Amino acid sequence: MSSRVPKRKKMLALSIAVGAGLALLGTVAMATNPFVLDWRVLGIGTVTGTCETSFGSACTSISTGSAQGTHIGAGGYTLTLTAGSDNGGPTDPSNHAANPSGGKCLPANGINGLTTPNNIAAADGSTINFNTVGWLCEEGASGSDYHYNGTYRITGGTGRFSGAVGGGSLVATFEKGGLPNNTYMKVDGTINF
Repeated sequence: MSSRVPKRKKMLALSIAVGAGLALLGTVAMATNPFVLDWRVLGIGTVTGTCETSFGSACTSISTGSAQGTHIGAGGYTLTLTAGSDNGGPTDPSNHAANPSGGKCLPANGINGLTTPNNIAAADGSTINFNTVGWLCEEGASGSDYHYNGTYRITGGTGRFSGAVGGGSLVATFEKGGLPNNTYMKVDGTINF
């Protein structure tokens, strides 16, 4: 019977060591697996750029304004988009991306590293940088107000968002012909920082 007591002590010591090792391993695994947070940002601002006057290939849409959202509080945003080519033209309507009213739809993107980068600024001055890709489309006939439907990927930031990652959807509407030309933007998705 006395030989069983040392075995029990060894088993208990081994169980404690394995349990502590698993707990430590779990802590390390948690540090390398990101904790993803849901976030939403709503923005209102004004738009400038060449898409306002000449909606077509290579036009730019630059929107800046105020933003309110989860994890940022009250802040601001900048959204810069450049339209691509629809590969169509007046002599080849089969390749022309258009809505039923005759308005154009163009692929577009916004990449950081431009003169006016895409970012969202938090109340404390920290920023979240992102790239976006999607479609700019006139809502009606040629020359009408236009919309952006796209996705985004967070590429980092500054301050408390310096290591931020995440992504989701980004939509915006752009008014033309007003003083000022208003923009309304919504960012929905996930963030880790």
